[in-house]
Amino acid sequence: MTLNRTKGKFKIIGFYLISLICISCYYLMDNYNVINMLFEKTSRIPQDGFVVLLVAGLFQYGFLTVGISIFVTLSFLLIKEKVKND
Repeated sequence: MTLNRTKGKFKIIGFYLISLICISCYYLMDNYNVINMLFEKTSRIPQDGFVVLLVAGLFQYGFLTVGISIFVTLSFLLIKEKVKND
């Protein structure tokens, strides 16, 4: 029984870490010039620049959405379980 609890706690901690990593990746992509450097390297062909910005934006907001969703969902489930047990 305790093995299952320990496994469950490690899963929860793992998901929280994934959430924090996703939010950190969003923050890094938002505050550093990686996207601008890629855009300048592909500025020779206009269509490639648009594709770089599109893909970078999708990754950036995908990281943010996944990070916040995991965090909120896990918090909700843990609070719901705590209220149910009390």
